[in-house]
Amino acid sequence: MATTPDPLANNPAIREWAERFYAVKAWTMPDMPDPGDEDLDLRRKAALAELAKITIPAALSSGARRSLAGGRKALKKEILSAGGADAFDQIDSDIQKLSGQIAAQTATAAARDKALAALAAAEAKCASVRDSLDQGAFTYLEGLIKAVHKAMAAAVTASDFETVEASAKDITAKAAAANTYGLFFDTWTRGTLALIAALSGGAKDTAEADRSARMKTAAGHSKTGDFGAAKTALEGWKANLGDEGDLAKALSFDALLADYMANTHDRCDFILSSMVPDAKDYRNHLKNAKKKAYKEQKFAEAEALLQELIAYSSPDRSALARYMRTFDASLRADKEFRDALAAADAKQKFKGTNDPAGAMADLKVWEKANRVLMRQSRSKQIVKALEKKYEALKKVLAEPELSDLTATWDAHKSLADAGNFDKDAGAPQYHVKLNALFQLLKVVDERREMAQILQRYPAAAGYDVQQPVNNALAAQKYPEAVAAVPGALALLRAMPAYLEARQAAEDLLAMLPGDADELTGPLDAALKAAEVTARGGDPAKAASDLQAVLDGTDYMDLVLAMADYRAKLAKVEKEHSRTKKYLDLKPAEEKLDESLKTATDRADSDREYGDAFLMLDAHQKLLAEVKPMATARFQVQGILKALERAGTDAGKLTPFKERVAAAEDEVKIPDFAKAKTAFDSIRTDLQALCKEAAKDCEAKDGVDSNAGHSLDRHGPDISDEDLIQRLKTGKPPNAKTDDERSHTGASSKFHSPQDWLAGRELAAQAAKAKGVEIGDTEMTVSGDPLDWPEENFDCTVEHGRPIDKAFVGHKKHVRLDDNGEPVPDKTYETFEEIEGLTRAYVNFIWEPEKLPAETTDHPAPGTAHAEVKPQDNADYAAKYQERHGTAPAKIPGRWVMMQQYPVADGWDNETKTYTNANPGNMIP
Repeated sequence: MATTPDPLANNPAIREWAERFYAVKAWTMPDMPDPGDEDLDLRRKAALAELAKITIPAALSSGARRSLAGGRKALKKEILSAGGADAFDQIDSDIQKLSGQIAAQTATAAARDKALAALAAAEAKCASVRDSLDQGAFTYLEGLIKAVHKAMAAAVTASDFETVEASAKDITAKAAAANTYGLFFDTWTRGTLALIAALSGGAKDTAEADRSARMKTAAGHSKTGDFGAAKTALEGWKANLGDEGDLAKALSFDALLADYMANTHDRCDFILSSMVPDAKDYRNHLKNAKKKAYKEQKFAEAEALLQELIAYSSPDRSALARYMRTFDASLRADKEFRDALAAADAKQKFKGTNDPAGAMADLKVWEKANRVLMRQSRSKQIVKALEKKYEALKKVLAEPELSDLTATWDAHKSLADAGNFDKDAGAPQYHVKLNALFQLLKVVDERREMAQILQRYPAAAGYDVQQPVNNALAAQKYPEAVAAVPGALALLRAMPAYLEARQAAEDLLAMLPGDADELTGPLDAALKAAEVTARGGDPAKAASDLQAVLDGTDYMDLVLAMADYRAKLAKVEKEHSRTKKYLDLKPAEEKLDESLKTATDRADSDREYGDAFLMLDAHQKLLAEVKPMATARFQVQGILKALERAGTDAGKLTPFKERVAAAEDEVKIPDFAKAKTAFDSIRTDLQALCKEAAKDCEAKDGVDSNAGHSLDRHGPDISDEDLIQRLKTGKPPNAKTDDERSHTGASSKFHSPQDWLAGRELAAQAAKAKGVEIGDTEMTVSGDPLDWPEENFDCTVEHGRPIDKAFVGHKKHVRLDDNGEPVPDKTYETFEEIEGLTRAYVNFIWEPEKLPAETTDHPAPGTAHAEVKPQDNADYAAKYQERHGTAPAKIPGRWVMMQQYPVADGWDNETKTYTNANPGNMIP
């Protein structure tokens, strides 16, 4: 979900307090004036008392808190600086005004939280149903979401947010209705395909044409949210069939099949692969049901087979199947076991008594009466059935239990393999311990979470909350360790909150004045008491007790100021670091560092976190000015190098280089605004040269190669319709024939040849830094192909500015496979349009030259060899060896750009950011 703007940004009444603070701002507050005019002193004390009653709640957004806190500081300064009693008429009025604004902002914040929650719920609902929708319903919901986002971004008052909340809740309801229609659409799609498959000739053509027309009509209705009309349009297709009931039967079967696959198939599959004797009678039911439906159009018979399979796959029969896996096949040599098994089979038989629970109870009675045989069976089952489980457990256990598991398993397996099943001296002696060790599988995830918490919060280890688990493991008391994990994990989960509260309290103590005993004393006492509570085994209470003190009126403003500052700093530092990577120019970087340091010094040295927060705001505005310039400069640098590499006439480049030098001088001053204008202008004016050079690069790459298709598929001249066609049909924009297909989940294009050419060259420069010179025409190799240099280089270029738009596929088309069964296709029914992408993936590969037609003395004098194109270096070396009897010292060839396309994976179209982690090969 997009992060909506702070209402402060659109609320002049609240912003006024920040501006008022800046108007009277001084880094030090005036001292309390000496007593003088009695009336003035009384009014001053009364005003200070009223101002002290005003608190700024934590529920407000950070921007509003800082603004209102600035207003309170401004009023306090005005109170202390007032020279006459008459000034307090306005001051008192302003105090009431501030109090009212805080109350209004609090109500606004509450309404905003509700709106955000409703919007998040609406987005989650739309995301959960979108893969069942046709394009019309998909577009309809996307439009509603975009509209409510726009309303959210513009909302200022509590009433505005209440309207957003209502709209979001309405979307959730409409998404549910769209899903109901979407599920029908899915069933109808599969059912009609099956019916069409049975037709032929003109009847089939007519049915297909009418089906497509009705789908288009339905999409028109669903695009407006009229799902009833959309469904009616689809249902009308049945008039094309000889038996109008066929569609209803097909839809009924498909709905039952979907329900079976979602709710029963996994359980049924487990039963059918088990030792349950009559399972073999049902193993072909699903296959036969599909055959009768899709091949023979006998939907009633197909549905009957499915119903029988569902009834057979009961939870009780699943439990019996699981239980029967504990019996080793060697038990069948025992007549009593075979008799018990036959009796159980008769009792559980589906077309008979149908009592699998009773059959399992009978087998358990037999098991208790035959413990010697069961010990033998158990040992063999451990070796057979649990070996995969054992190998999996080995990968997640640590010492000392790992060594214990390995030793116990090996000892048990050795005795079992030797056929020693003595209760005390044979394999069964290890059953209890192995069972205890395998219980550790139950807490693998919990122990992993414990380790992650300790890794993120190393100080938590000093509180020994994990010690009961460690002690039990060291003593090989594995059931005790398993039992101790939930409690230890609960305590560890509470540690971060306590450690963060403790850090906040310690930071607050450090920033309080040395003479503020009335503040430092209680806080110090609370900190020590909380530490005793935490070490006593209750970090949750310790955190709660300490937070209650920090939330007190005397401390809360200071704590919130620190928290706001740190959250803001983390965000600003990330953007600061990224901007410097694009900039890569010392004078300008020093200017940015100086601006950031001014803000951080205000916090670190002066402990003025509120002021530091506002200074970070100013630095963020500076970054917003610098980054567009830096990214334009970044691209221009790449473009000029690319044009030089492409052999562009030097006379054409000289004017641009002169303009770049002048722009560089502006960066060094630094005058970022002027430099941005200059680089943007240069970048725009380079378009014609870039277009020509890009085509030349592609043409050279494409000579006798599969490379050279990036522009044809992703270039700026590709139309939206071509991109959509590729998603919906798989046919690429540069298809040479109607049958050519290149399927993709995201069809995209670059905005300009500048973006494309810059990305190509920036990737080439990154390759050079890794030792890969794109211009090389031969590659030195060793004698072993496995030790040769990499034959490809790839990276993700982060341009830092919008370079692309794309269409991303969501719901796939359905087709009939060779068995006539509906399956998902590689093409898409629905798609989403996204724009503003900033990353592109670039891949260079090495292509060896062809080996020429030649006559050599290997393997015999006068051997003729035809011209051949090797696939890669290893293939070239093998063919060279065949011709010359020795490995080549060098391989002639060239680097070509095989791929360059914008990256859509992980893109959030609302925030215009990537939500996935940065790839390790990203530049800059």
